[in-house]
Amino acid sequence: MPVQKIEKEDFLMRCWEEFHLNGYYNTSMQKLAAATGLQKAGLYHHYPTKEDLMRRVMEFALDQFRSYVLAVSTELDLPPEQRLEKLLRRHKKLAILHRRGCFFANIALETGREGLFNEVLKTGMMDWADAVSKILSEYMPAGAAQSEALRLIMEYEGAVLFYKLTAEEEHLEAFIHRAVTNLKRASEHSISLKQV
Repeated sequence: MPVQKIEKEDFLMRCWEEFHLNGYYNTSMQKLAAATGLQKAGLYHHYPTKEDLMRRVMEFALDQFRSYVLAVSTELDLPPEQRLEKLLRRHKKLAILHRRGCFFANIALETGREGLFNEVLKTGMMDWADAVSKILSEYMPAGAAQSEALRLIMEYEGAVLFYKLTAEEEHLEAFIHRAVTNLKRASEHSISLKQV
């Protein structure tokens, strides 16, 4: 079989898709080689262990998540309610892709007890909480915004779980509606306090 050339970003994307589809433990280096068109020996040359490769894939996935989902929090031309909704809808789009759910939550559930990737997973979750908190803090104190952001992430992951079990998107839609409605209420409360 001739050696194929593949761009690094495409390589990482294909590996990410394979890990997201099968999970960490059910993805072999052989499956990754087949998915990327490379030979297994080539994978081992660059990544001596599957854990090393997964760590790099997770860093790549986190970079993609930051640029596609979390960057919405800095789109200051949109009001906070629209930024929150856009951020959540982008995350939903990723979660419903092939009904896979949240990549980071899936890996945390699969490997969290062993702690293999907990540092990068914690970084991703805290980046997510910080992005949501940034939006919420326009209408509430920073500490309350951070607590609410963490609560929203937990509620979102629960909605994803029910979506994965039932294939019913209304769990995610109901969550997005509640989150945006609650932010609108916080906005109205903040405005009325400023008028006093």
